[in-house]
Parts: sequence; structure tokens; C-alpha cells
Amino acid sequence: MAGAPRNTRQKQAVYDALLHLDHPTATQVYEYVHTTHPTLSRGTVFRVLGAFAAGGQVRRVTLEGSDARFDHTLAPHAHGRCRVCGRVCDIFLPDYASIARGAICGGFHIDGCEVEFTGVCDACDRKQMRESAEKEG
Repeated sequence: MAGAPRNTRQKQAVYDALLHLDHPTATQVYEYVHTTHPTLSRGTVFRVLGAFAAGGQVRRVTLEGSDARFDHTLAPHAHGRCRVCGRVCDIFLPDYASIARGAICGGFHIDGCEVEFTGVCDACDRKQMRESAEKEG
């Protein structure tokens, strides 16, 4: 088919991995895809992710102390990162979308933003509570 993008199966495999994984790094996407597509190279996965981010199909998320991650959720939102396990989750806040899309604050025209909250995810919090209870008991 004329004009069709090359490597459609490769791109689809990478995109499917993004849908399955939760805010993965490029290496995590490669490891996931490599299990079912062993001939797909690390370089190809990294290039496809870069092209997806440049084309606006996914967001490249830069969090402090972490490799770049990729997010298939394009709606404006912040991220939460667990300081224990490193898990990243989406946080949707009231008014975030209006601020992130062209607001003017103090004469500053906003064209985007990245907000990162740190804390402890539910799973790590429960684990810490169990471990604390076991020490006391």
C-alpha cells in the first residue's frame, strides 16, 4: 500500500506495550516487546518511542531521578511517584487542564507543564504498615 508507514507491526508492538505497562521507561518497553518480538532491536524501540513522543501520540515524562518515561494518556494531568518503589501514576486535578492549556499567569503564557508529586503508593504503604505491625507484635 503506497504511503503506508514502514514497520507497522513494530510500531504497533511498541504502542501495545505502552498501553499495557504503567509509565514505562524505554528499556522497560524494549524488555516487554522483546519477549514476543525477539528480532525487534533496542534501537528500533527507542526510535519508535521518540517518534511517538515527537508526533504527539504519547507524552515523554521526565521525573526527577528517573529515566524518561512514556505515557499514553494525553489529557492534561500531573504524575505521582512513589519514593519507595518508583511506581508512577496519573493524577487528575481540578483546573489543571485549563492552566496547562494556554493560561496566562502574571504575564506568562503557559504552553505546557509537568507536575510531579512524591509520596508512597498504596501498595508500599500497606507493606510498611504490615512490617511495622509485625515488629510491634
